[in-house]
Amino acid sequence: MGRNFVMIRGIDLDIEQIRADFPALKQYTWFQNGGVSITPTPVAEAHIGLMQELLERGPMHIAFPEEEYPRRERTMERIAQFFGVERGELGIMRGVSEGYQTVLRGMDWTAGDQILMTEEEEAALLLPVLHLRELFGIEVVKAPLVDDLEGQVRAFTERLTDRTKLVAFSHVTTDTGFRLPCAEICAEVRARGGMTFVDMAHSAGLYPINLRALECDFAGLLSYKWMYSPYAAGLLYVRKERLDDIRVTYAGGRAEAWLDFREDRFELKPTAERFQYGPWSWPLVHAWAAAMDYLTEIGLDAIWERTVVLTTRLKNGLHQIPEVTLVTPESPDRSAALVTFEVKGWDGPDFRDALRERWNIVIKGIDHLRNGLRTSVPFFLLEEEMDLLLEKVDVLAKERT
Repeated sequence: MGRNFVMIRGIDLDIEQIRADFPALKQYTWFQNGGVSITPTPVAEAHIGLMQELLERGPMHIAFPEEEYPRRERTMERIAQFFGVERGELGIMRGVSEGYQTVLRGMDWTAGDQILMTEEEEAALLLPVLHLRELFGIEVVKAPLVDDLEGQVRAFTERLTDRTKLVAFSHVTTDTGFRLPCAEICAEVRARGGMTFVDMAHSAGLYPINLRALECDFAGLLSYKWMYSPYAAGLLYVRKERLDDIRVTYAGGRAEAWLDFREDRFELKPTAERFQYGPWSWPLVHAWAAAMDYLTEIGLDAIWERTVVLTTRLKNGLHQIPEVTLVTPESPDRSAALVTFEVKGWDGPDFRDALRERWNIVIKGIDHLRNGLRTSVPFFLLEEEMDLLLEKVDVLAKERT
């Protein structure tokens, strides 16, 4: 087989070479990157090197603090640069869930307060607010997903009231792959005096993202889906103008600016680091910065354009199978790297199992709000793999008709 080059905006993407960075691709046909990503060799080697350093030299922040602490600062500066924010607007977390809980627990709640979210949020966003409902009697208000940019913004603004304290939603919804107009929604919420939290799990790493331009007040970020870093590290983004709008609920040993053990006095950091309460694995955080370098070298614009090519091919092919209903919006402006569809006569988990057992295709089956398949489409997949999936979907669909 000859080398597979793809031209994106005048740049040759050597897909064969990029695929060589992902040795796990030799094991299966991979459509489950939206669960936990496979990791490319350069990023894995960066993490392995850090763990080898730990083995040979000991805990770096204790044995060699003059090396480790400046490295940590460089890592955090790199991460802040990648997301277009200031270093002080980021606090390290273990994932989106912890960042979201930090925001929720930093607010005062009384009966009748409202949280507005979409009707298809996953557990990381939904479960905590249901728990708040049990604890404080808050109201959970849900906006429908609408395959229209202006209509989607209206779906939120029409449900805002003077009791709406927080609007929380996924930039790209986990199961159906709707991409929401984040900046427009967040700007409308701010104009009405509300605050916003955005789950960036399924958008960060797919294309250039400037969090301040997205207008959100808070955001949850993680390392291990579309950023291809090992499981698991995360961040809470706090827009600097909102630093004093939520309190610190858990004052951990990584939140203090200083602590006087004799006088029992302290002061918290003036930045988003005040919300950190760790511990966490610094090798994972450093490896995440290495993954940002890896994606930047390939080119985020090229990654996104390649993603659009592949997802469009898949969507067009699914339309040709009569038993299939496409759930994800067709337009790249309303979707990302997830393509969800339903197959007549099948439930999602059974279809998932059949694809894995018969053709070694790894995909996500869903069976709660929807009953179908969620396809994750990383940029390094091949057109032939899109066609292979379409062929097998067609075969299985016809077996139940």
